[in-house]
Amino acid sequence: RVHRRLRRSNVRARYVRETMPELPEVESARCLVEAHCIGAKVTKVEFNEDGSFDEKIFKDVERKAFVSALLNKTLTAAHRRGKHMWWDMSGGADSPLFHFGMTGAFSIRGKGAMKYKAFVVDTSNWPPRFAKLVVTFDNGIALAYTDPRRFGRIRLVHGDVTASPPVSELGFDPLLAMPDETAFASHFARRGGPIKSVLLDQTIAAGVGNWIADEVLYHSRLHPEQPAKSLTPAQLRDLRDAMEGVIKTACDAGADAEMFPDDWLFHHRWGKVAGEIGGEPIQFITVGGRTTAFVPKRQKKTSEKPAAGVKAEPKKRGAENDEPSKAPAKKAAVKRAPAKKVVAKKAPAKKAPPRKPMAVAATRSLRARV
Repeated sequence: RVHRRLRRSNVRARYVRETMPELPEVESARCLVEAHCIGAKVTKVEFNEDGSFDEKIFKDVERKAFVSALLNKTLTAAHRRGKHMWWDMSGGADSPLFHFGMTGAFSIRGKGAMKYKAFVVDTSNWPPRFAKLVVTFDNGIALAYTDPRRFGRIRLVHGDVTASPPVSELGFDPLLAMPDETAFASHFARRGGPIKSVLLDQTIAAGVGNWIADEVLYHSRLHPEQPAKSLTPAQLRDLRDAMEGVIKTACDAGADAEMFPDDWLFHHRWGKVAGEIGGEPIQFITVGGRTTAFVPKRQKKTSEKPAAGVKAEPKKRGAENDEPSKAPAKKAAVKRAPAKKVVAKKAPAKKAPPRKPMAVAATRSLRARV
């Protein structure tokens, strides 16, 4: 179980527009708040650079109500589930809930900002450009929420945030509450859609986005179009270990891409630019409407039959994820033949077994250190 250390990558990443905050980026924002704002009282709440209130960003929230929920209250805790983060305010019944959309970010005056692959928040001027919210605390800290493309959302949630939508509708958080192997497998056993699409479903694994899904599938050697319900118990274990390892490693790095391991697909997947990793070509396809990078030589489709002991999901449910309903008998017959052929070619006796995915090794090493 190989030990891998976080280290500064010597691979120069390509910077493009298609990144957006996923679990590690939002966790880095939570840590930023926790390090500088916990225990401090809010003394001022301001909005756009010109003082106006962005009703698109502040979802179903009135300006006066938002100010009242924060002003003169102490920030006691910062929580996260998936891509959502919220604050606990002392003496208040309402909590601000943040979703960063595509370009939302937190920055603190004089202390830095969240790190993104696609762009940098300029904190040389204060408040920063595109600031939608600025909160000042009695300890001298000023925190800004910036969002150039305005796809982020800020809400007020009354009472228990985890008991109300949208947080109550989220699935498990891979960093905070990874299910055991049996429970993890149950989330995928009856899903007929491509495994890439299922991984992006926030009601299953909250916080997994496009780059994380591609990285996890690369390290677990799974083809992104492989039907989720066809995965074997061994493949599901590798998928679970890879998800845990990739997310833990990225969070330990503070979501700083330059600190990700050199052999990650992350450094080569941007901009649909043809390239290779470890001498193997990278291919780009679209799965579930999302650009998907994978390595065909490493990530091969296996049998599309449901794993042993798992019944196929009825066609009438989740139509967009199931196989087409017409000519089922004929289609099944076509699928069985190549499945046997692929399995027969998969593990010839003279070949050494494939290496364990990097993320699996990282996970087990991290567990050992803990």
